[in-house]
Amino acid sequence: MITDIECRSEIGPSLDRAKLKPYWQEYFDFSREAPELHALTQAAFQAALDGVRTQARPFLDAQQAISEILTRFGAQHNFHRQFNERFDSKPSQVLGMQLYEVVTGDSDWWVYLPTQHSGHAFPHATYFMPRDDVRYECLVRSHAI
Repeated sequence: MITDIECRSEIGPSLDRAKLKPYWQEYFDFSREAPELHALTQAAFQAALDGVRTQARPFLDAQQAISEILTRFGAQHNFHRQFNERFDSKPSQVLGMQLYEVVTGDSDWWVYLPTQHSGHAFPHATYFMPRDDVRYECLVRSHAI
């Protein structure tokens, strides 16, 4: 699930499509029209998230994660060709939205911080867990079952 830097907002475990900008349709088209590519990237993002989750200060830079995944897919798969044949969108932009959805659906709380403009900021965001922050700890405790 996602919160803001002040730990005041709460997004997740699913996205409210009614609140999303129109450009999110690019991502929903990708998930619907290319389920095999979506599953491939979903697994890669989950592995990336799981890899940083256990760190003392969990931190995931979306741009770096997306770049690493696309680079790996370039060597192992024909992901780029298939994506570009089906969609006019930028893969990094669409995958940034997918990563946002993955983090939103995660059982842990992640602070979402866009690092560029608020429009298509998803591939330039960071996700982290400030475990030593009082506001963050209060949010986590308030949602503990």
